Amino acid sequence: MARSVLLAFIALLITLVVGTVGLILTEHLTLAKAIYLTVQTVTTVGFGDIEPQTAAGHAFLTFLMLSGVGVMLYFAGLMMAFLIEGQLAGVYWRRKMNKKIEQLQDHVIVCGAGRVGRQVIYRLRKEGAACVVIEQQEDLANQLIAEGFLVIHSDATYDETLNKASIMKAKGLISALPEDSLNVFVTLTAKGLNPNIQVVARMDQPESEKKLLRAGADKVISPATLGGWRMAMSILKPISVEYLETVIHDHNIEMEMVELKIDQGSCLVGETLLTSRIKQQTGAMVLAILRDNQVISNPDASEAIFQGDLLIVLGLRDQLHRLEKLAANLTHCEV
Repeated sequence: MARSVLLAFIALLITLVVGTVGLILTEHLTLAKAIYLTVQTVTTVGFGDIEPQTAAGHAFLTFLMLSGVGVMLYFAGLMMAFLIEGQLAGVYWRRKMNKKIEQLQDHVIVCGAGRVGRQVIYRLRKEGAACVVIEQQEDLANQLIAEGFLVIHSDATYDETLNKASIMKAKGLISALPEDSLNVFVTLTAKGLNPNIQVVARMDQPESEKKLLRAGADKVISPATLGGWRMAMSILKPISVEYLETVIHDHNIEMEMVELKIDQGSCLVGETLLTSRIKQQTGAMVLAILRDNQVISNPDASEAIFQGDLLIVLGLRDQLHRLEKLAANLTHCEV
């Protein structure tokens, strides 16, 4: 459609140039009057204040009316179609996107798609997690929509915006706005609408951490601190850092870290890490156990597993699937 409009515009421009030159040659008009009469003719206005004085002028204007008016009408029709279709398409896609957002469950809301926020949504996409992006800059929002993300072009500090993002059904919110004050406000608003939502907030200034935590943030992340730590460790312990990056970021290896909640009735309840034979049966490795807000790192083989424990496990994707199947057994601990 855009190409057709451009070609029609070029044709109209050529028509105006030819008409102007033709009237100058046949009627000996000035440039301004020739342009004026040409535009009158192709737009079918025809005020009649300039009349052709020669037979050649009459003939040329007749040709201009037959050809030029057609080009003008064709261009006007394409422009109307382009505008109407564009508006209708925009309304249609916005409604379709809003409907998809309304149907989401246990998704992640990302507020701000700048340098940090964009990395967040790309990572969520790689992990297969559903997310909704709230971005105030129109050009950036349109770019993300073109990339296939669900985007709300609005201010994340508004209650209405977070409600449009289905915050009541979301499992988490990441506030990655460039100003700490805005992240504090988003955290307050999100927790006010859904007290149970998990909120991770970006922090630039160290003194903002306590404010964000008081506002209700469950986790406060400083990109500068993490970046500095990673750069320092890349010098001090390059091999270890490279290994961790390979394990965490290289999707060709399919190594993942998951959190496995031990529910009531699981055959793992009451077993130890040794007697459950998790490592032998699944190949997955239990790195830590979270129990009553206490983290048991590198647990001993004699460590018992209780109902409600959260196992932090590292393994290949198929190994983790086997562990999930094992934990779901209600009778005996065998895959």
